[in-house]
Amino acid sequence: MALILCMETATERCSIVVANNGEILGKESSSSDFDHTAQLTLLVDKCLKQSNLHLSEVDAIAVSIGPGSYTSLRTGLSTAKGMCYGLNLPLLTIDSLSIIAAGAIQEQAESEESTLYVPMIDARRMEVYTALFSSKGETLEAPHAAILTADSYRAYFEKEITLVFAGNGAPKFSPLITSPFALFSSVHSDAAYMPALAEIAYQQKAFVDVAYVEPFYLKPPNITVSQKTFF
Repeated sequence: MALILCMETATERCSIVVANNGEILGKESSSSDFDHTAQLTLLVDKCLKQSNLHLSEVDAIAVSIGPGSYTSLRTGLSTAKGMCYGLNLPLLTIDSLSIIAAGAIQEQAESEESTLYVPMIDARRMEVYTALFSSKGETLEAPHAAILTADSYRAYFEKEITLVFAGNGAPKFSPLITSPFALFSSVHSDAAYMPALAEIAYQQKAFVDVAYVEPFYLKPPNITVSQKTFF
């Protein structure tokens, strides 16, 4: 049993949850997109106050490690690292796609056991970061980048396997698909789906080295070169 502060910062909105033994005690979310730097520590403070707790009472901090937005992930991990350093707390990192999958599995609790889950994080244009999970949360396909086309996942649909797509990358896939075996969930990245995953990681003592852990970008950041000419 552990009191864990969970931080989800992989996409456009960041969120914070305090959970005890996997049960949520308090939750706060950002109100605007890609404003993590300004809001993250304020949300932590609000969440702890909402739960009548102090940061010194927390047993560990869990943070989404990626894939996701380059800047968002760096902001989340650097904030988590700073708190762990200052309070000598262990750090847990949770795969961002597994968080979305956990939310979709929770939402589709009445679905058949054969249903598979496909979390998608937008990676611009028709590309997403994605993976494949069983109804028990087991990873069937490791996180990878994929370009979406009308033929994506056709092999599963031809075998009449139901796939549930979730995350902020899923909506752009919806217009390409007509299969009745494709379901689309409203679940997006959110710290509310982290507690159970974080509790398991804590019990397994899956702590990371605070000094050396880096975000899991999956791909190099999209950096453009300025066209301005300087004299």
